[in-house]
Amino acid sequence: MIPRKIDLPVKRKSVFLFGPRQVGKTTLVKHLLADVDHLEINLLKGDILIKYKSNPSILRAEVEFFIRNRDKAYVFIDEIQKCPELLNEVHYLIEKFKGKVSFILTGSSARKLKKVSVNMLAGRAWQFFLFPFTHVELDEKFTLNDALLRGTLPPVIDEPHEDMVRTLRSYVQTYLKEEILDEAIVRNIGAFSRFLDMAADQSGKIVNFSTISREAGVSSKTVKGYYQILEDTLIAIRLEPYMKSARKRLVMHPKYYLFDIGVINAINGRTSVASVRGSSAYGMLFEHFVILETFRLFHYAEKPFRLFHWRSSHGAEVDLIVEGPHSLWAIEIKSSPVVRSGDLRGLRSFMKDHPSAEPLCVSTCDVPYMAGEIPVIPWKSLFGKEYLDIVS
Repeated sequence: MIPRKIDLPVKRKSVFLFGPRQVGKTTLVKHLLADVDHLEINLLKGDILIKYKSNPSILRAEVEFFIRNRDKAYVFIDEIQKCPELLNEVHYLIEKFKGKVSFILTGSSARKLKKVSVNMLAGRAWQFFLFPFTHVELDEKFTLNDALLRGTLPPVIDEPHEDMVRTLRSYVQTYLKEEILDEAIVRNIGAFSRFLDMAADQSGKIVNFSTISREAGVSSKTVKGYYQILEDTLIAIRLEPYMKSARKRLVMHPKYYLFDIGVINAINGRTSVASVRGSSAYGMLFEHFVILETFRLFHYAEKPFRLFHWRSSHGAEVDLIVEGPHSLWAIEIKSSPVVRSGDLRGLRSFMKDHPSAEPLCVSTCDVPYMAGEIPVIPWKSLFGKEYLDIVS
């Protein structure tokens, strides 16, 4: 069991744990409950799902029996979105046995639950999110080049290259396309498949909804809806443009980053990555890696930070803006270990408009140095105490 950074209080509080398929939700919960007697309900099993779909009140009777002669009962329901009707029973049981029962409810997303306006327990269960492994969790198992090719989904970490390619291709086909259709999220799977190919190709780039709509053969409104699906199912994260006016931000184009680099490579048919630092493919994937790591680790640390990108009207860009309650970081991401002052014009342009921000460049260098007046640091240092202070 690779230790996870997430602090999941399953023995103190009822929780929802959401995350894409195969990020390790079930494995994590079973590990946390390994030393306590608990009731486990796996809704991926067809007969189990049918039982509760036909009569959700069975859960109430089972838990009331299970809790007898116990000071505390733990109930693990896997894939709760497949039977939202159970949440009313969960609500009733939490209220009836105050403090004596904890529910751990996992699912691939809250989209289906919210779509049918089910009972989300109104604060009686805290929400958490699990992502693919971070470099901190993998520790000595982590290598940057592996992460830029295979990503960090648990099933592919130790797989041989050919098996890894097959696993990721299967993941894309069976989950990202077929299961989204099975969940009745979209009806036109052909259009969605074309969109998904383009979303992978455009991952990390400023989105032009009109261009994608023409190529996918659907309306711009539909494309925006598809991107919302990727967000809701935790398959993509969105970075809004950084602007002082929140109202103006709403009409500007965002960037979307798909949730795992291996999945991006599988959709794009990329089975190898040029290991030469500074190549276009390596640079794009390294930028993805740093942004995804920042997003995941902020979530796990429950830090009140927001992530943006920035582009001026003259085309100057900064890869990542991190806004905290009392700080503002402007971060350029370079895959080359050697960054020159002239490579950081976007940061300087941003600093003219935001002189109180802290400029920073993260790269694959081994030792920090100055590029003019801007620090260039090894990427791992970004997450330590001196900078974002996520994992110190």
